[in-house]
Amino acid sequence: MSFQSLRSFIAEEFALDIPADRLTPELDLIETGIVDSLGVLKLIAFLEGEYDLTITPDELDADLYRSIGQIEELIASKTAAAA
Repeated sequence: MSFQSLRSFIAEEFALDIPADRLTPELDLIETGIVDSLGVLKLIAFLEGEYDLTITPDELDADLYRSIGQIEELIASKTAAAA
């Protein structure tokens, strides 16, 4: 599964000064201020639409969206569970 659309979305919506290919999997999006609490909600809406996911209330914790690597793991686990 390609996560390029995730990186592009984050670069275009939140990290305007960082190219998508420089967003590393371990970069802390919250600590660096790239994504704030409102941004997490916007990111969740994107994930649900782009990857056809349903994010449950217990998955609304901002810490689950702290890095691209964590978000990719969440997408992979949810798509594997749906298959």
